Formats: sequence, structure tokens, C-alpha cells
Amino acid sequence: MLTYRLVNNLKENEDAQWHELIRLSLGTGVHSSRQKGFCLGREALRECLRARGFDVPIGELQLENYRNLKQAPTMTVSISHTPEWGAAIVGDKESYFSVGIDVEPFERVVKTAILQRISHPQDIKLEPILTWSLKEACFKALMNSNKFDTPMEFSSIQLLDKSWMHFPSKTQGYWEASRLEDLCLAYAWIPAK
Repeated sequence: MLTYRLVNNLKENEDAQWHELIRLSLGTGVHSSRQKGFCLGREALRECLRARGFDVPIGELQLENYRNLKQAPTMTVSISHTPEWGAAIVGDKESYFSVGIDVEPFERVVKTAILQRISHPQDIKLEPILTWSLKEACFKALMNSNKFDTPMEFSSIQLLDKSWMHFPSKTQGYWEASRLEDLCLAYAWIPAK
């Protein structure tokens, strides 16, 4: 079972804890919109974990290798954020080798040149923002698998109907996407073998 959450606010009485997590994770000098998005993504993760029976304090929401959380070792996780929204997804490692999530404003314009650069010649036809979000989610699932030392090109990922394939590695997975509020939410996963 996959669990995902989308959040757009933080509890006011936890500000000091969030500031400390920002300092530990991002350092200083980070733009306030990036700080807010970072916290919203971690809050979405915290809500996913609560739904799974894990109560993780804010200070312990630091990921190891982008996909592991020390306090939930049986889970694989992924986080995404905009300046106003945070999204997270978790899956049991016994069922999901890796997961990836992306959230974007639906009105975000994906320029034609970017769409051409990220597209695989045999991708299914989707709205540009949906293509972007799905490629990002699939990319995160691939990178969170720890199979790759360096990032790969989005164009090496072919989007099929509810599934995807990274051709150079022959890694396959599945995807879901939806419109929530005015957001495009996409997530992808690689099933456990």
C-alpha cells in the first residue's frame, strides 16, 4: 500500500523546531520560499508516517540517501514541494523497491523546448505539465533506487499507459497522476522483486 499526503500549512506552535531542521538540513541563507516548501514537504511526510503508525518528531525528519528515514526503516519515501504546497509518499519496502512523487501548480507553463528535451519519442500523449510531473516522479523513483551514481536524462524514461520504463537500465515501474485543487500530483514506483 502506498500512502501520500498533500499539505499547505504548518502548525504555528512548532516554528522553532522547523527552524532548527532547516538549519541542520539546508544551512543558512536559503530563500524563505524554499524554506517553507522544505517544511511543507516534511510535514506531508510526517502525516504519511502518522497514517502508518510512526510518530516522528520534526527534528528527526532528515532523509538518508533521499529515500530512507531512520525512524521508519521499513518504508521507502519521497518528498516534493512548491513554495505553497508539500507532498510526500511512503511505501513498504517489502512491496515497493522505490517511490517518487512530484507536485506542481497546474497552470505552470512547460515550454515547448523543455518538453521536447524531456520527452521520449514513444511517450504517450499527455498535457505538458502532466508529462513534466510524471517524468520528475519517475526520475525520483529511479534515483531513490540507489542503482544510479549519476542522474539520467528524463528523455530516457518512456511514459506508457499507467507504467513507465527506463530503457538504458530496463527498469520498469508504474505511475498515477491526478489533479487536486489547482495542482498536478504525480507519483511513481518500482515494485519490489
